[in-house]
Amino acid sequence: MKKKKFTVPPFLKPGDTIGIATPASPFKAEAFQSGVHFLKQWGYKVISGRKGIGRTGYLAGTDRERADELMGLFTNPGIKAILCSRGGYGAMRILDFLDFKKIKEYPKLFMGFSDVTVLLSALWKEAGLLVFHGPMLTTLSQLIPSSRDRLQATLRGHYPIQIPLDLKRAISPVSSRGTLLGGNLTMLTHLIGTPYEPDWNQALLFLEDCGEDPYRVDRLFMHLRLRGCLDRVSAILLGKFTGSDNKEFPLSLVKKIIGNSKIPVWTGLPVGHGSRNIPLPVGAPAFIDAERGLLTVDL
Repeated sequence: MKKKKFTVPPFLKPGDTIGIATPASPFKAEAFQSGVHFLKQWGYKVISGRKGIGRTGYLAGTDRERADELMGLFTNPGIKAILCSRGGYGAMRILDFLDFKKIKEYPKLFMGFSDVTVLLSALWKEAGLLVFHGPMLTTLSQLIPSSRDRLQATLRGHYPIQIPLDLKRAISPVSSRGTLLGGNLTMLTHLIGTPYEPDWNQALLFLEDCGEDPYRVDRLFMHLRLRGCLDRVSAILLGKFTGSDNKEFPLSLVKKIIGNSKIPVWTGLPVGHGSRNIPLPVGAPAFIDAERGLLTVDL
């Protein structure tokens, strides 16, 4: 596999400023302020990309307003990193308004998950920027301490890590090497056929989703299979999956949906909608050691 050239963003020092982007749905003020409190406790200044963010239906402003906000945060030399406030829906609508060549000139640490998955994929593919699938501002108060600790370490640049994988919850565990790519299953599937579709070749594909009934998750995986995406990846790592009843999918159901796949499949990765959501660098080379049950992310 030809290695893709990419840019590792500068990381943070105490006193640096983090810009908050709202590229999708509006946020709740209480959760927003709680997240700001954590970042300030850690020694950072926090600036919102827009003041008085309005609601346009189910979106946090017009597409142009949300795109301009993100571009402004990237090109502002005083902003050292960008965290998203929340997901919801709407990030896909701003992709064609973004100037990826300009973003490439201003590489910054960028983090989010859920609906923001489409931005992670686009920034990695179009700007060659190493980005992070991880907590958003309004989810910080929901995290267990170990996930918040991992977030703090990532902001400082300590992202080459080893993540234990549960051998007992693995499906056909095999050692694998590749590029760590992934995010929300629904959003990645909706990128198929667009210019922002991920390069599935030899990817260590991590996936999560929430609020989707089993038949819908089954349909999404079938879409990936029929497209040929799953034939090209090196392994699949599944994070948290919950249905519309907010109950987590049992392993037996996961096995049924995956089917008789020859692809190594691991479950229980600590990512997704919930209290365990550690940052993962999208685009970083990684290795799964099946004997030790370890995912190693290291440049």
